[in-house]
Amino acid sequence: MRKNNPTIGLLMFSFYSSRGNMGFAFLIILVLSAALLITGNQSVYLFFTSVAVGALPYLIMMKMGAKNQLQWEKLQISMPLKRKNMVVSFYLSILIAMLAGLLLCGIILGIGIALHATLLEHVASTAFASIANIIGLTLLMAGLILPIGSTKFGENRGELFFVICMGIAIGIVFLINYVGSSAGIQPVFISLAQIVISAIVFIISYYFTRKIYAKMDF
Repeated sequence: MRKNNPTIGLLMFSFYSSRGNMGFAFLIILVLSAALLITGNQSVYLFFTSVAVGALPYLIMMKMGAKNQLQWEKLQISMPLKRKNMVVSFYLSILIAMLAGLLLCGIILGIGIALHATLLEHVASTAFASIANIIGLTLLMAGLILPIGSTKFGENRGELFFVICMGIAIGIVFLINYVGSSAGIQPVFISLAQIVISAIVFIISYYFTRKIYAKMDF
C-alpha cells in the first residue's frame, strides 16, 4: 500500500491555516483586477502586480511566524513527521504561493493588454523590474523570517521581529537597485541580480532552518 507523502499534507495544512486571510487577499486581488481591466490605469497595474505576487506568500509567512509556531509543534507531536518534511513544506508553500501569484498576474495582465493597447508599452518597459523587485523582496523576507522565527529570538519578539525582517529585505532590494544604477548597469541585469541574490539567500536559509529544527525540542 502506497504511503502518503507527509510534505503534501503539511503543504495543505499551511494553506488551510491561512484560508481566512487568503480569502480577504483574494477579494482585494479581485477588486484590483476589475479596476485594472476596466480602466487600464498604470498606477492600478503597479499596485495590482505587487499585491497579486506578494500577498499570498506574505500571509503564509505570517502564519508560519513565531506566534503560530505552537500549531506546528502540536502537529509534530500528533503526527509521525520528520523535521525535514516540516521545513520543506515551509519553503515550498512560499514558492507555490508566489508562482500562483505570478500566474494570476500574467493572466490578468494579458487580458488587460488585450482590452487596453496603451497598457502594453508600460507593462513591457516596467513589468520585469517590478516583478523582480517583488520576487526579491518575498524571497529575502522568507529567507530571514523562517530561520530566525524558529529561534527564541524570533518567538519572543512577534510582530516587531516581522517588521524588522521586512525592513532588512526592503533595504537589501533598495541597495541592489542603488548600487546597480550608480554603476551604470542596465536595469534588466539589475533585476536579474535581485532574483539571483534573493534566491541564493532563500536556499541558504533553507539549510539553516533545517539545522535549527534538527536541534529543537518539541
